[in-house]
Formats: sequence, structure tokens, C-alpha cells
Amino acid sequence: MPKSWKTYKLTELVENIVDNRGKTCPTAETGIPLIATNCIRNEKLYPDFINIRYVSDKTYENWFRAHPQPEDLLFVLKGTPGRVCWTPNPVNFCIAQDMVALRAKKNIIYPKYLFALLRSKLAQDRINALHVGSLIPHFKKTDFDKLELPVFEDINYQKEVGDMYFDICDKIENNLAINKTLEEMAMALYKHWFVDFGPFQNGEFVESELGLIPKGWEIGKLEDLLEIKYGKDHKKLSDGLIPVYGSGGIMRYVNESLYDKESILIPRKGTLSNLFYVSQPFWSVDTMFYSKIKDIDFGKYIFYFLKTIDLASMDVGSAVPSLTTELLKRIAIIIPPKNIV
Repeated sequence: MPKSWKTYKLTELVENIVDNRGKTCPTAETGIPLIATNCIRNEKLYPDFINIRYVSDKTYENWFRAHPQPEDLLFVLKGTPGRVCWTPNPVNFCIAQDMVALRAKKNIIYPKYLFALLRSKLAQDRINALHVGSLIPHFKKTDFDKLELPVFEDINYQKEVGDMYFDICDKIENNLAINKTLEEMAMALYKHWFVDFGPFQNGEFVESELGLIPKGWEIGKLEDLLEIKYGKDHKKLSDGLIPVYGSGGIMRYVNESLYDKESILIPRKGTLSNLFYVSQPFWSVDTMFYSKIKDIDFGKYIFYFLKTIDLASMDVGSAVPSLTTELLKRIAIIIPPKNIV
């Protein structure tokens, strides 16, 4: 039987909790972790403790006027507004400016259901429509009153939906952790074979422009193995099942693919170290390069080779970090015999 629902303004569903005075607070080398907006990602259940700063106990006491609690939703206001994650228990951090903690009014809405709702395409589209600022988008706290969301009135149904969504997110989080471990193992194996030449130490080595390499191996350029192509704008594409990759990962899903074979995606602008290996149809945005692998057996080898390269040091941009095809094509690479690869 269909459930009845009602439209609420977000201000009717939550309390807004501003964690500091809206200014940059003094930081310290140690102390209480300070979670900033870059730690909040919609593909992660909890905040990422990456590149975090700290505040002293005294700063925390004097500067922060409200504090996140377990089950609060951390909501980003500036940069990429609308990113949401869940506050874990215990709360061993404070949150920086340009974000708020939202506390669900539990008599109206189940917290995990609100979490799922705010991450939904419907809510994200409505948040995007309320953005202001062209250079750095931001969502004004006063616009929470304009953000209207449909809510199923049956709390038990909300609990069923919210718990299911949360459990799926938790499984994804665990799988991401497993994938990271496997990626580290793969990288260690690559380095053992193709950087330290572990399995070939008893063989003959010869001098090369990249140092000693096993006899019979060659030195070439990246363009010998990889054809680097420009990504394209995706805004006119319809929604579908094909992933669209930007430098931060999958941005959306569309109805067309730019390329449908194995490829390595390399950021052209932005975070230059975010490489992606893909083996299914995809679309790559215009701030990303995609590639055509000239010998399919070398795809994973090239991917792990590029992960050892400090691409950020090749930046030619002034304001935004940038790479060029010419720079990439000229990268020297060791080319082992095909049977070794």
C-alpha cells in the first residue's frame, strides 16, 4: 500500500548547529582533530581524516559554541555544497567553518532516513539550484528555509528505508577499505618486479638513461604505449548507466560512452595524482585525459608505472594545476618484454 508523504522545509526537520564563529580558527600541531569541508564526501559514510589540522583544548573551549553529536549530519556549505556524511560515535573531532551539523527532529524524521534523503538526487538537485557564487559555490544557511523535501510520514517506514540505506553505505565503506588494501598489495608487487627488479637479480643488467635495467628490456616514451586523448563536456548528455569521470572520481551517470575499451584516465587539471584504470564503457570530462592503450597487455603495467610518477611536479598551470599531452607523451618508461608483463 503506498505510503503518504508530506513536504517539509529543511528548517522544520532539523536544528542548524554552527560549530564555530564562522571564521578561520587558530590551529595547532596537535590537539583535537579539525574536520574541514574536504573531509566530507558523498561516497563516504563517515568523515575522511585526511589532511586534517588540529585545535588546542583552549581554542576548542573558547572558540566553538556548539559541537556535533552522534547521529548528526555534517553538511558542507561552501566549495561543493550539499555533501553530507554521518557523525560517528564517539565524536572525537570538531568541524571547521563552511559546514554545519544538522540534528534531526526525531519526532518528525528518522536521522538515517534524513541522511538518505539529503544524499538523494532529488535533494542534491534542489541544493544545487540554490547555490550562489560562480567562482566558489556556496549554500547560505538562510536558504535552508527554501529547501523543501518530501518526507514519508510513517516513522516505521522511514526507519526501514534509512536503516537499509545506511547498511548499504556501510558495506560500501568496508569494500573501499578492502580495495585500498588490495591496491597497496598490487603496488608493492609492481615495485618488486619493475622498480627493484627482485625476480631478475641473478640475471645480467645493462646501463640505460633510467639506470641499470635487466638485459633485453628497453627504454621508450609513454607515447609508445599510450595514445592520450582529451575528455569532453558531459552537460548535454542525458542520465543513464555510463559513469562520467572527473578528477575526483565518478560525477554522474549518462546515456552515452566516450570510449568503451580499457583505458587509463589522467587528470588534465586539478588533483593531478588521481589516476583511474577503467575496463568498461565510460565518459571522461574535459578536465581529464583518457587513453587508448596500444598493446592491451600493457594496460595495468602502465597504470602502476604512472602511479610512481610525481605528476604534480609536472604542473604547468598558474592558478589551477595542469598537465599537457606533450609532457605526458615524453615521459620515459621502462618497457619489459611482453611475456614478463
